[in-house]
Amino acid sequence: MLLSIDRVLQLLSEGKSLNKIAELANCAETDVCSVIEEARSLLQKQNKSMSRKKIIIKKGDSRPASGNDESRDSGVYPSDDFLQGTELSAVPLSSELVIYTDGASRGNPGPSGIGIVIYDNNDHQVGKVSLYIGKGTNNFAEYTAIIRALKIAQYFKAIDIKIRTDSELVVKQLNGEYQVKNENIRPLYEEAVSIIKSLPKVRVEHVTRNLNDKADYLAKKASGQEKRS
Repeated sequence: MLLSIDRVLQLLSEGKSLNKIAELANCAETDVCSVIEEARSLLQKQNKSMSRKKIIIKKGDSRPASGNDESRDSGVYPSDDFLQGTELSAVPLSSELVIYTDGASRGNPGPSGIGIVIYDNNDHQVGKVSLYIGKGTNNFAEYTAIIRALKIAQYFKAIDIKIRTDSELVVKQLNGEYQVKNENIRPLYEEAVSIIKSLPKVRVEHVTRNLNDKADYLAKKASGQEKRS
C-alpha cells in the first residue's frame, strides 16, 4: 500500500486503527503518525477552514501508561504517548471543547483507570478515553485524567476548553481555593497548571457524579483491566 496522506486519512475515516494502517502499509506506526502530522501542517499552511478538516484517530492500548507501577504511587506522571486508549473523531483544530474527566482506583491505592468524554461546542461527542494507568490513588487517577484531557486539547489547539469533573477537591486545588498538601500529588498539580497556562482559555468546573456518568464508567472499566495489562 502507498502511504499517502489521502490514503491514510481515508483509512482513518473508515475507523481503521493506527496499528492496522501500519500493518496494511507494511511500515511502523510512527510513520503513520508522521503522515497525520504532515497533513495537519499542510492544512495550516494552506489556511483552509479548520471546521471542515477533521482528523480521526483510534489508538487502543491496554498497557499501563507506564510499565513501572511504583511511578503510580510516587506521583510521577509518565511521558509516553498521551493518545493511548483514545478514540477521537471529527475534532476540528482550533475549536471549543467540553471535556468530562474521571479517575477510579480499586483499593485507593490500587489498580486505577481514567475516563474522558469529549464534546464539541454543539454538544456532539467527538472523543473518549478509557485507559488503565497502573496502581495509584483516586486523586492520582483524577489528576492523570485531567492532564490527559488537557494534552488532547493542546494537541488540537483548542481555543476554549471546559474541563468538568466530579472531584471537588481537584477543582478547588486547580482553581486556587485549596492548597496541595500531598507531595505525591504536587507534581501532577504543577503539570496540570503548566498546561492550563499554555492554553488560551481553560475553565475547570465541578459537576455532580450523575452528570459525569460516562467518564465514571470509562474510568471504572479501565481500572479493571489490570490482568489484561
